Amino acid sequence: MLPTWPILLTLGVGLFAIGTVVGSFLNVCIYRLPWQKSVIWPGSHCPRCYHAIAARDNLPIVGWLLLRGACRNCRSRIAIRYPSVEALVGLLFLGLFLVDVACAPRTIWGEIPASTLLVWLFHAALLALLVAATFIDYDLTVIPDEITITGMVIGVGLGTLIPGIRPDPSTATTAAAGFRAGIVGLVVGGALTQFVRLAGSFVMRREAMGFGDVTLMAMIGAFLGWQAAVLTFFLAPFFGLAHALWKLVLYVVKRVTGGQLSSTDREIPFGPYLSMAAAVLVFSWRWLWPNYARDYFENLRVLFWIVLEQWTRPH
Repeated sequence: MLPTWPILLTLGVGLFAIGTVVGSFLNVCIYRLPWQKSVIWPGSHCPRCYHAIAARDNLPIVGWLLLRGACRNCRSRIAIRYPSVEALVGLLFLGLFLVDVACAPRTIWGEIPASTLLVWLFHAALLALLVAATFIDYDLTVIPDEITITGMVIGVGLGTLIPGIRPDPSTATTAAAGFRAGIVGLVVGGALTQFVRLAGSFVMRREAMGFGDVTLMAMIGAFLGWQAAVLTFFLAPFFGLAHALWKLVLYVVKRVTGGQLSSTDREIPFGPYLSMAAAVLVFSWRWLWPNYARDYFENLRVLFWIVLEQWTRPH
């Protein structure tokens, strides 16, 4: 059991620090994975002078501040995005701790079950994968299979080994049920996205969505279950609305001024907004499902059977 607030405070600070370390590793993955480079060897180095970064300079956030954002050897600038990603993951891990551990239902003695840390670990793994997918897709409009397939394996595997780790209604009591929930979530998330991808490509006569979005949604479904995957897909466009409007403004300006147009002027990566939607659901699902989403899916179920009955009734 996890007792009173001093231990919770210590855990929260420790998990934030762990998050910054994970964020530092994600920076390496974001930079190297799209180019099929090893994320282990060689060690961190300056991309301009190739000078190895000393351990003291490689401390998350602190190292960048001490270096004042420049390589110690050649003084070339180190992008602020590196400590920003580290801080982002640290804050995500801390926020997740507040939701999954500090706000978890307590025992009759007022203590928090230590098993909530396993739920935190499960969700933290998903958030880390989503952060890597977001920045790679934003930079290069591609989501490497190393992220999504690894995520599918982790989501299905942990959900099988620890059946009750997924949120309702995909939580399970047996390994077989946990495995089934993961596979169903994976298939529904991937199939829904692939259907929209193919339909959109047929209508627009060009690729409407990358296959990386399909595998990303399959990964999300493997972690959270099919209901959360469906909600993720339909919430994601709202997160991308501001970006889409900005792209539209730039496109119109170029058309009016006779500027050079390219295919990227009409494209936005969808992966970052799928990731944002999934992250929001991770943080809000404990309250969203029993108060809103459950009734929504129940109404859809009833509507589905009414339509099916009307369709199959003899005329």
